[in-house]
Amino acid sequence: MSHKQVIWQRYWPAAAILAVFISSLLWERWKPGAEEPPFTKVSFAMDTVVQYCLYGPGAEKAAAQCEDLLSHLEEQLTCTDIYGGDETGEVREINRLAGREPVKVSVEAFQLLERSQQLSQWTGGLFDITIGPLTQLWDITGENPSVPQAGELDAALSLTGDGLILDRESQTAFLQREGQRLDLGAVAKGYTCSLLRNICYENGVVRGYISLGGNMMVLGESEDMRFGLQNPLRGGEASVIASFSLAGQTMATAGGYERYFEQDGVQYCHILDPRTGWPAQTDLLSASVISEDGALADALSTALFLMGREQAIAFLEDVPFYAVLVDADRRIWLVGEVERELDFQLVESSGYRMAEP
Repeated sequence: MSHKQVIWQRYWPAAAILAVFISSLLWERWKPGAEEPPFTKVSFAMDTVVQYCLYGPGAEKAAAQCEDLLSHLEEQLTCTDIYGGDETGEVREINRLAGREPVKVSVEAFQLLERSQQLSQWTGGLFDITIGPLTQLWDITGENPSVPQAGELDAALSLTGDGLILDRESQTAFLQREGQRLDLGAVAKGYTCSLLRNICYENGVVRGYISLGGNMMVLGESEDMRFGLQNPLRGGEASVIASFSLAGQTMATAGGYERYFEQDGVQYCHILDPRTGWPAQTDLLSASVISEDGALADALSTALFLMGREQAIAFLEDVPFYAVLVDADRRIWLVGEVERELDFQLVESSGYRMAEP
């Protein structure tokens, strides 16, 4: 069985439950005859389940174009060999030629790499696309995850943190040291959400959403669109602890509750800390960022999760977007006017509570 089939079987049940929940919550006001029903579809791309729910005359055409883009970006931006090892792709080529020569890349890839460097600097390196040697070593989302030996971990860690050279004039990317690897898993889906948004609007989609893994891209400005915040302690059951409006925004959530492995009775989540090389040790159960900028939301949710509650709240002071942090004591911390502007509503029966300011 291929890696893609393994991931699909692992996440399809939870995604299907979540899709049913979101669709019923979002479109509960729809009545036959009042409006054309949405175009809906569930597929698999970029190593995750993709859900479409789109309104508008060009919804089906938009979804088809989105599928084409996802297939293209999966090929170009993925660092792993998910179809048997004979693929081409820009990120794989950058990794293959690390320490040897620069690689000419597409406009989309160059823009993403440039944006990733900016976000890495802003987060003090907690978001780091050069973390590839560590993700390859742990293989947490692969078929053979295991805890590495100390020497292996130190060697991989020494290859991260810097060394990516971008040349805007020649539009090339170069990793300076042999053995370095890019891994765009913490930003590519969020960046892609912004591209999907453009496709939808260009095709006349008036409202709806596309769910891409831990990223929810919402179209339109209707206040009727409400989404649920997943319970990070129940993961695949897709239970909800709060709901809010996401009109015109993208929400990205980072947490360790869906992708992980266990060894010797210890659970290791897929989010690696670039400071230590180990899976995240944090007092947060999940970190969500809500912004029109999908790349920012995706990358920053990972960085905030690694920071932990106190550092994350300090980091978020005076930022022009929203964040929702859920800590290990089942408290929910809101950053920005989430309660007022997004009509944030706690599910009282969830067992969670709002944090005191």
